[in-house]
Amino acid sequence: MLWKKFFNLSTREGFGQFVSFAGICVNILLSCVKLFIGLMSGAISIVADAFNNLSDAGTATVMLAGFHIAAKPADEEHPFGHGRAEYLAGLFIAAAMIFVGGKLLYSSVEKIITPEDLIVDRIILLVLSLSVAVKFFLGLFYRYAARKINSVAIQAAALDSFTDCLATGVVIISLGIYMEFGINIDGGAGVFISAFILHSGFTSLKEILNPLLGDKPNQDLIDGIKKIVTDAPEVLGVHDLIIHSYGSSKFFVTMHVEIPATLTLIDAHEIVDKLERKLQSTFEIFVTLHVDPVIIGDAAFDEHRALAEKILAEIDENLSLHDFRVVSYKSGRKLIFDVIVPQNFPMTDRELRKNFQRRLIELHSDDRAIIHLDHQYC
Repeated sequence: MLWKKFFNLSTREGFGQFVSFAGICVNILLSCVKLFIGLMSGAISIVADAFNNLSDAGTATVMLAGFHIAAKPADEEHPFGHGRAEYLAGLFIAAAMIFVGGKLLYSSVEKIITPEDLIVDRIILLVLSLSVAVKFFLGLFYRYAARKINSVAIQAAALDSFTDCLATGVVIISLGIYMEFGINIDGGAGVFISAFILHSGFTSLKEILNPLLGDKPNQDLIDGIKKIVTDAPEVLGVHDLIIHSYGSSKFFVTMHVEIPATLTLIDAHEIVDKLERKLQSTFEIFVTLHVDPVIIGDAAFDEHRALAEKILAEIDENLSLHDFRVVSYKSGRKLIFDVIVPQNFPMTDRELRKNFQRRLIELHSDDRAIIHLDHQYC
């Protein structure tokens, strides 16, 4: 087909560009039709709706540019690629919605203060009704595309399209009331429309800011990564999973893998190397696994670890440890380990360390603890 000459639909970015171009064409067409009708009728709500569609065409253009930039390969200045450009495009869409909503609110309030006569007929209402149908199907297309390639930018455009359907529907109702009863609620309808546009804009802004600020990764991805690693027979446990996102389809993952200390370094390397390749092929992510050797079958080691776990449970049952080691220290022992701290834990890091140290000295006055605190990122 013709569009296949211009857009590579087999790639995520190419499909996103095609969707953006379709949005540009539809919104420009709707804007021209509504602007003509609005100027003919004198209805501020129709003119505002026309400029809203024109701004949608502009944001679709930015979205097109965002996918184009996101498709660029990594370079010296951007070693992780350009995937986050899509988020910036979505940010622009949300900002444009808020700007249009604010301008419409101002114009609508002016129309309430100084209302003007409108020119309305059934042809105008019919054309506006058809525009609602077109925008609704565009919204469905956007929503399908957003789910297909997991795009926050296209999801914002879909929400904007459905909001436009509601906005134009309110315009149709207000014009119908004016035509049948002579009651002019054009300004009030504009205020109602602007409120929905502003609400949608701020909702989209929040959704797009989350990945830019660093939101929690998808739970299915987290669970899938952990399952593959822990299913390996040599793996005793995992911790310190960190996932960095550089776009909707580019993830860099690091994680610590607990393996018996009895394995040779070469064997341990071979195990994590296979796991890295399996994770990369399964989820199309970049993975680095760190080996943590765990001592097994040493009675003295197990006794000290059980002591540390007991003290942590007394402080808070949600605390857990890993990377546990025991070394000689003067006349006693030094317990060295990491503690996983849950989100919103009531103690500061300093308070937690002091609490543990005090309880340990009460039981074994010659022992000390060196604690590294891990705060969860996934």
